[in-house]
Amino acid sequence: MYQLYYYPLNASMAPHFILEELNIDFELVKVDKDNNAQKSQDYLALNPAGRIPTLVQNNSVIFESPAICIHLAETHPHAQLIPQIGHKDRALVRQAKLDASCRVQVPVG
Repeated sequence: MYQLYYYPLNASMAPHFILEELNIDFELVKVDKDNNAQKSQDYLALNPAGRIPTLVQNNSVIFESPAICIHLAETHPHAQLIPQIGHKDRALVRQAKLDASCRVQVPVG
């Protein structure tokens, strides 16, 4: 089962939507960003960058929203969330995801 460490209305929204779309079991673990829990020793042990979101499955940890989204799409190809390797549109999907991460998400201090 996946665990998504998240904070509401944050960069974790896209991975959360993808987990919902995949209709798979996952647990949301809210990170108390208001009290800087993302900088705690426990959280930094998972995600040394100290940013939200973080996705955990078994002993595998991935952070950064675009990386999580791409990972979920690639590991669940039946959902057809990303074109297959070699398809001409695959790079365009990555381009759009990375562009959205840079433009749409407002940097928060």
